[in-house]
Amino acid sequence: ITPAHDVNDYDIGKRVGLEMINIMNKDGSLNSNAGAYAGMDRFDARKQLWKDMEARELVLKKEPYKNRVPRSQRGGEVIE
Repeated sequence: ITPAHDVNDYDIGKRVGLEMINIMNKDGSLNSNAGAYAGMDRFDARKQLWKDMEARELVLKKEPYKNRVPRSQRGGEVIE
């Protein structure tokens, strides 16, 4: 559950009293709450996090999937 990430997680987090932690700066880079990934672009950080999880044998399964990613109408940027 990541209560600062989306509406569903927010509702659950609020109900059970989880802290809302924001790890992202307005420019899409990660802030100091992201630990070792602070200062990295969000896309680069996701790739590095996955590599780190694989290196520590924390990945249980890897499979392709389709995900609807919201994008800006005007510029086509990914909306986080």
